[in-house]
Amino acid sequence: MEIIPIVVYGFECNQDTGHVIALNLSRSCIYGAITSNSSLFCLHHLQNLTLAGNDFNHSQIPHEIGNLSSLIHLDLSYSNFSGQIPSEIQYLSNDLYTKSLTSLVQNLTNLEELLLNINISSTVPKSLANLSSLKILSLIRCGLYGQFPTRIFQLPHLQVLVVPGNEDLTGHLPEFHTNSPLQYLSLASTNFSGDLPASIGNLNSLTTIYINYFNFSGTIPNSFSNLTQLTSLGLSQNSFSDLSWVTRASSNDILPQFEYLGLAHLNLTKFPDILRNQSKLETLYLDSNSFQGLIPKWMYNVSKESLLDLSLYDNVFLTGFENSPAVIPWPNLESLDLENNMMHGSLPIPPPSLMYYFVLNNSFTGRISPFFCNMSSPIVLDLSYNHLSGMIHPCFGNSNQTSLSVLALRCNNLGGTIPKTWAKGCLLRMFDLSQNQLQGHLPRSLANCTELEYLHVGHNQINDTYPSWLGTLQQLKILVFHSNGFHGAIWSPETNYSFPSLHIIDLSHNHLSGNLLAGYFAQWDAMESVGSKNLYYLGDLVDYSITMAIKGVELEYKKIHDDLKVIDFSCNRFEGEIPKQVGNLEGLHVLNLSNNAFTGHIPSSFANLTQLESLDLSQNKLFGEIPPELTQLNFLSKFNVSHNSLIGPIPNAQQFGTFENTSFEDNRGLCGRPLSKICGDSDISTPPPSTSFEENRGPNFFFEFGWKVVVMGYGCGFVFGVVIGHIVTTRKPYLVIKIFGKKQCQTRIKVNRRK
Repeated sequence: MEIIPIVVYGFECNQDTGHVIALNLSRSCIYGAITSNSSLFCLHHLQNLTLAGNDFNHSQIPHEIGNLSSLIHLDLSYSNFSGQIPSEIQYLSNDLYTKSLTSLVQNLTNLEELLLNINISSTVPKSLANLSSLKILSLIRCGLYGQFPTRIFQLPHLQVLVVPGNEDLTGHLPEFHTNSPLQYLSLASTNFSGDLPASIGNLNSLTTIYINYFNFSGTIPNSFSNLTQLTSLGLSQNSFSDLSWVTRASSNDILPQFEYLGLAHLNLTKFPDILRNQSKLETLYLDSNSFQGLIPKWMYNVSKESLLDLSLYDNVFLTGFENSPAVIPWPNLESLDLENNMMHGSLPIPPPSLMYYFVLNNSFTGRISPFFCNMSSPIVLDLSYNHLSGMIHPCFGNSNQTSLSVLALRCNNLGGTIPKTWAKGCLLRMFDLSQNQLQGHLPRSLANCTELEYLHVGHNQINDTYPSWLGTLQQLKILVFHSNGFHGAIWSPETNYSFPSLHIIDLSHNHLSGNLLAGYFAQWDAMESVGSKNLYYLGDLVDYSITMAIKGVELEYKKIHDDLKVIDFSCNRFEGEIPKQVGNLEGLHVLNLSNNAFTGHIPSSFANLTQLESLDLSQNKLFGEIPPELTQLNFLSKFNVSHNSLIGPIPNAQQFGTFENTSFEDNRGLCGRPLSKICGDSDISTPPPSTSFEENRGPNFFFEFGWKVVVMGYGCGFVFGVVIGHIVTTRKPYLVIKIFGKKQCQTRIKVNRRK
């Protein structure tokens, strides 16, 4: 399939011959493979080709690339190619790379630029250090391993050296000479170690150095002060034993004026004095240090006009701002992260410029100020896990706030009703109001938020009929209503059910009633899908998280794979037969219909749910036999049909041999293992189904969980990464969230998100 568009992003022709010599298709939304007969390979005079920033869907770089015999510059970075690099590349006149780095560099002695962002699982050949003309070396996330040749740092013309994201690549920094032209050095997220040489101060042209997430130790050399051209410095998460260059008073030094400064994970105990004379900072990361008490007042003047991004995430003993400013003191700030601290008092009022505001997991109190309505283009507002009270201001839904993509207010003391007006054009994608004291109805105007993917209002006091109109939201993936007062049937003649993208629906612990109609599940296309070619976590700006009762255990999913499919209708008043069409949702991992008043047989179509790992039909009025076809469910590890009126032998094959007695108890007509009743006994009569719905629900209406655990995502075969033991008991209680009982929201939980 020809993928090169007629209208290209940019091209250049030779003025004399008219031949195309440069073609730039970067970020052109190209998708798919480049076929061997593409007209691209007819451009024999092409010298410069850029395909960066497209999606070639894990296809291979075509061998025909060798036809471009005049090519001297080839950029395939961030283009989602996979497989081996074709050997034909080594025949290009001055160009690039092959599946064997060693065989390539031996032939490309005049190479000036080498840029790669593809997993080649290779060592870095020592012969790279012989490429004396090399100016740019960029090998990002290439799966490199082994020792990085030190001599490459000393190439006479090397200006850019970028090898981040190669976690198995080891090495150390050499001694640097004064005539080095190196300007940009990034070794972030590799396994380099050792000391930083004092001679690093000889790199007079250096503007950027990223050595974040390393194993460097020893001292930060004072010679950093000599790097007067340095504008970006990343030192985060190393093991330095001496941080005096950062922490000392620096009034007598002429220090570089940074635009980016990363000082996270360095165990700093006070705000570093190096910041006092910084006036041009745009990005400052001070995450995961050991700051205590208040942010000092002198910090308010640090790069006051230029600062755009400030992160103080996870300084757990940081309690607030000195003099408690009513307004955040940086007027042009765009992103503020105060997450996972112990800050208290009222919420700092954001400047109008702020777009990303993270203060979750603190102890802020009081109301959300109406000054939050002055934010001109908010995108993420996460105030979860605090002690905020009052009402949610209606401005969050009006036309001035349509840019808002994430509004997370989970686990506070907010009351009143949900804002009723949500404007057309609303861009909201995540809306989390769970674990508050909200009342009233779910506003129908939320249907204007057509991008909505995540809606969570669990554990509130909402009293409303089932909002079937949400089915019109084509992007909705996660819908959680548990523990509210939703009532009535879940069918409405006004809608055609829809929910094509739904992955998780939790309606448990409400007062919903009536029959489940077959058509309700007809368009749940995402749940019919089995597996996923490219697994990813749901959520973009933040990682979606959720608490669910699965396999008899209450789990907090801090990340949710797109392959996870869950239905929980437990603890309601549904009745009638379970529709056999539920068996069409072949991607389901969890199905919980317990504590209802379902009658009839267990559908044999459930045998189609080949991914199912947890099936709970307990506390209903089901009768008949357990379908023997269910033995085909090879992943089933939780099965509960107790407290029904089932009869006949329990299937004795595959997974059914692992289920305990409690999975089948209180079905007087069942026999066979693991029950003590042997099939063929005379007393297998079945009592008539209970006529009282409340009686059927039994004394154990709510789940009896003796312990709660935290799970991060899930992996192959829906394996639960259960974190128990010392985390659950004494050592890290903040990782455990207890959601039954409002006061238990005060328990702190570390929440993952994307930054």
